[in-house]
Amino acid sequence: MQWGQIKTLFIICFLVLNIFLVRQLLGRQEEDLSFIPETSREEELEFNINGLNILSNESYTAPLLNANSFNYNEEGAGQLEDLPNQQSIVVDDHYLFSRFDEPVSINIEEENEYREIFSQFVFNGGSYSYWGEMESANVLVFFQHFEYPVFFNENALLLVQLNGDGDMTQYVQTRLVKGEEDDEEQSLIQQYDAVYRLYHHTNALQTGDEITDVNLGYHNIVSLPNGEQLLNPTWDIEVNGDDHQFINAIEGHDYSRNNDFYADVLVEFIDLLDQAEEDRLAYYNLDLDDEEEEQPEALLNTIKQSLIGIYHNIAEVESE
Repeated sequence: MQWGQIKTLFIICFLVLNIFLVRQLLGRQEEDLSFIPETSREEELEFNINGLNILSNESYTAPLLNANSFNYNEEGAGQLEDLPNQQSIVVDDHYLFSRFDEPVSINIEEENEYREIFSQFVFNGGSYSYWGEMESANVLVFFQHFEYPVFFNENALLLVQLNGDGDMTQYVQTRLVKGEEDDEEQSLIQQYDAVYRLYHHTNALQTGDEITDVNLGYHNIVSLPNGEQLLNPTWDIEVNGDDHQFINAIEGHDYSRNNDFYADVLVEFIDLLDQAEEDRLAYYNLDLDDEEEEQPEALLNTIKQSLIGIYHNIAEVESE
């Protein structure tokens, strides 16, 4: 055999050996990597989101609620007539606009104090819970509550306008009344599961966010043609002290955010006053014999102009 053939045979053998050794090395690396545990989705959540320790492990139940808009003229006329220091307009039976003859002092920082004021001067004021303030418009926002608050529902809302001294000058109110029969208690997903879904399914939570509070309430899931609403138990997840995310507490899906909620309801209220015909209006506590008292048309216009001012203030801030 010639030396050239022998050399070629050696080269081929070394090449085959090298290929074998490389394959053995890659196999060992893959085997080693297989022993590195994957980070679980729960561990990922706990590593990236703060405040999970405040979540309750308790199992909650709550019913679905059927509700209808409250008829102020049929069910609340006597109470409206007894409210002091104010003149009121009810539009289409379901919308109450009331303006104080003299501003009423209120301290929103003291819950017991403002609830006492509400019990005197606001129609069924004790059934509303403070939510926050539209600071640009000097308006306090309250949500109606049954056992729990009803979140961002234009039919269960109280807006209280303040003057420059922080005193109440007028308010707009809508109200729901529960149906005669509530559904059976429903088992709710746990608070941890609600946060888990926010992080992994909706991307509403970002790395470094902190859960600062969790509360149970209701959210409208369907409105029927007859005005009836079906309210679903809902987890309100407060993030970083000021942002709120809402999760259906039975099915686990999130509710889309309506960032224009306040502007939308103000436009609706303004349109109601602007387009309402006389047979759709009911007035309370007007003294038509006293020329110094506001007449119906003047009262309506004063309330409407105040609401227009509120709308312009929040629209200006949102456009900046």
